[in-house]
Amino acid sequence: MKRWSGLGKTALVFLIVGLALPAASIGYGFTLRPRVIVLGGESMSPTYHAGDRVTTYGIDPGEVRRGDVVVFRDEEGAAGKNEKGFDRVIALGGDRIAQCGDQPVQLNGAPLDEPYLKGGDPNGFRCFDVTVPAGEMFVMGDHRVNSLDSRARGTFPVDSALARTEGSTAALAAVGLLFLLGLVLLPVALVLSLIARSRRRNAPPETPAYPAWVLGAQPPYGAQPPAPQPAAAEQSPTEQPPAPAPSPAPPSLDKTP
Repeated sequence: MKRWSGLGKTALVFLIVGLALPAASIGYGFTLRPRVIVLGGESMSPTYHAGDRVTTYGIDPGEVRRGDVVVFRDEEGAAGKNEKGFDRVIALGGDRIAQCGDQPVQLNGAPLDEPYLKGGDPNGFRCFDVTVPAGEMFVMGDHRVNSLDSRARGTFPVDSALARTEGSTAALAAVGLLFLLGLVLLPVALVLSLIARSRRRNAPPETPAYPAWVLGAQPPYGAQPPAPQPAAAEQSPTEQPPAPAPSPAPPSLDKTP
């Protein structure tokens, strides 16, 4: 079995990342619960106007904060049942909120800074002094003269809040970027895998330098391994070779008795 080439491994990594990024971004996007609503009135101008498309993000009741612009269930809406309100949270359970005339709204005895108001006018068309019950929220529109809110209708349950307009825009943009990056990596992985496959097909076959049985494997049927060569006798470096035998003496020619 051929091993993966470096290009093939790169293609595999790109494929895994290209599949993981869109899946992760979609999963995280569901946790943000984004939703686009179209406004139908001017109660929140100048912050939002009629016809504006506003992206909202789902929240849990415990996440509602003072100053949030929230979408909430309005079970006794002015035009019928089960409507959705869109106002700013001014006070929460335990807060004391009061106003009389054109004086600023008093929150827990201190004037509330409201730079978002239409024309900067607090427009206290009626006097009120309310301590918000636990688990409730006091909401008002930014265009006070054109808003039918808690000043006239009382507080709303905190658990009626469905979404707010701030806090997750950057996260939603990151989700979109990760999704697009994953879509880009998928075709790149496909191209790299095709190139790696083409190179493997055109590569010359690999031939081993030695037969497998030389490297320790079982020799193939019918093949005989070479006979082992006898080891040369080791000779001590101090041992001298044996001296040659002396030649026999030639016969003597002396015939004297």
